[in-house]
Amino acid sequence: MRVNSVRENNLNYLILNSTRQYASNIALSFGSDSVSYQHLYETICRLAQGLHQLGIRKGDRVAVMLPNIPQFPISYYAILKIGAICVPINIMSKAKEIHYLLGDSESKAIILWESFLPEVIKAVAGLDSCNHIITLGEKLVDDVINLTELIASSSALDEAVPVLPEDTAVILYTAGTTGYSKGAELTHRNLSFNALACAEIAKPGPSDVILGVLPFYHSFGQTVVMNAGLISGARIVLLSNFEPDAVFKVIKDEEVTIFASVPTMLRMLLDASVDKVDFSSIKYCLCGGAKLETSLMQAFEEKFGILINEGYGLTETSPVVSFNPFGFGRKPGSVGVPLKGVNVKVVDENGKELPPNKEGEIIVSGPNVMKGYLNRPEATKEVLKQDWFYTGDIGKIDEDGYIYILDRKKDLIIKGGFNVYPREVEELLLYHPKVKEVAVIGVPDSIQGEEVKAYVVLKDGKRASKDEIINYCQEHMALYKCPKYVVFLRQLPKSPAGRVLKRRLKAFTAAEET
Repeated sequence: MRVNSVRENNLNYLILNSTRQYASNIALSFGSDSVSYQHLYETICRLAQGLHQLGIRKGDRVAVMLPNIPQFPISYYAILKIGAICVPINIMSKAKEIHYLLGDSESKAIILWESFLPEVIKAVAGLDSCNHIITLGEKLVDDVINLTELIASSSALDEAVPVLPEDTAVILYTAGTTGYSKGAELTHRNLSFNALACAEIAKPGPSDVILGVLPFYHSFGQTVVMNAGLISGARIVLLSNFEPDAVFKVIKDEEVTIFASVPTMLRMLLDASVDKVDFSSIKYCLCGGAKLETSLMQAFEEKFGILINEGYGLTETSPVVSFNPFGFGRKPGSVGVPLKGVNVKVVDENGKELPPNKEGEIIVSGPNVMKGYLNRPEATKEVLKQDWFYTGDIGKIDEDGYIYILDRKKDLIIKGGFNVYPREVEELLLYHPKVKEVAVIGVPDSIQGEEVKAYVVLKDGKRASKDEIINYCQEHMALYKCPKYVVFLRQLPKSPAGRVLKRRLKAFTAAEET
């Protein structure tokens, strides 16, 4: 694969190229509505002009909080067309989280669906940077701009604002184990390279139908489905929610050929009570976002008669690092081999490369590795060393070059493909008037991969129920971050220095399950 020219390092040119080749073909299907490549690109150009007229300029950040509907890719590519930077926000985020993301990114505008408007209005309070709220829908309030009217009233911006391959295109926030989430700066080269590499692996084309149920605000859905699909001329069938019955119906009715998923989705489809499902149209089923248990892979493949190709990636790597080869060469239990042009090593604690089948930390280099974390030079230095990204994942590489993920170096919880970092949940719970101390860990879950479990110490004389603690979290943060399990303790296990010993809490959990 060749990604050398400025054009090949620009998603806008790649989308324009698809439009020139497949103008009348359907790019997006959403319910009974369809959008051709020509109409999609014209709408992108109109919104780009509208954003420019609002004062959005090259390098400015614009947040996008939309589900998988046509307006997401329209907004995404319009922002990139004027040289601005897109900041996707998880649609499950609440006001406090949105406030942080808008403030940290210094976003000058946010484009959102009307259902999220109440949380966004609370979120922008006290922010000087976010001057424009652009809403899709009719339930508007004063000073809110109607997205549909903005597009309709704007002429098309023909020429894209010039950008360099190393200019930041998208800031994706990723969870860590300490502090607030960090914004990974992904460049035009990062995203174009990764989209082209994914397209080269799965080889989607104008005859393919891709199921677009992975959220586009997530790095996996954004690159593997949206970007790779649209630069290849494929048709993407959009679903804004994952419901097994709806997925089964769409796969059959639309004759889906490529299905990208996370393990949670596979588990839910496997557990759905259906007598007969027609998956005969599917050529490829891709899986990533979290570790896929071999038992789940085998059960899914046996029930539905299709093979799963597992891959591996991180937000900081745009996100795909590796995939199992399609057809001959797949190794169940492995996340495959590195993308062409991407290098992967396993190293010891001193950074020395280890021989095959020796366990150590996985590090990655290549055109897909992020520029760094926004405004966090120290955090960037911790993970980017001599052009290598230290993933924090423990794994091994076999003698054939296949990568195996064994564990995580940090306490990061991956629930249904989404990152949850314990400290954010802990900090929220410490604001509860009855909570004295809290420690949060991830525990195995057959559906989500991992679930969130909170160990809580109450203040003297206070009483609280598990439901009270869970409901408190649900009021203040995205549901996927909230604990499913709550255990009350008299005290937390600690080291002599006062550090909570989470390994003992995990041992408690393991003992409870035996």
